[in-house]
Amino acid sequence: MSKLKVLLLTLALLSSTVAFAYYNFIGEVPLPGKTQASPQLQQDTIFSVGAYGLRIATKDCFTVAITNTEVSKPKKDNKWEEIWTLKVCEREGRLPIQFTENADGTGSFALDYMNIKWRTVGKK
Repeated sequence: MSKLKVLLLTLALLSSTVAFAYYNFIGEVPLPGKTQASPQLQQDTIFSVGAYGLRIATKDCFTVAITNTEVSKPKKDNKWEEIWTLKVCEREGRLPIQFTENADGTGSFALDYMNIKWRTVGKK
């Protein structure tokens, strides 16, 4: 790989790391609530949920957190649905997520951005 490509890749990684670290994203495993996702599947899902939260954060607020998880459709054939509560600044949203889990704890997920329900919760 040429030196220019290595330099550009390094700069891209640093700039995205700095931009993500600029916000306070709270999403440590295990997540609060009643999620049925394995720790690995939770960790895989957290990044996408956090990235979505950053898209709607404001310039005056830097906090994105997953505050609750709950099962909305029970597990059947290793597939189920949950609602994760996401707090972004003064807004709280309930994000539907569909999960499929493999025997080894990995799996896939689909975030249902179109059906998220937001409400204002005020400053704390």
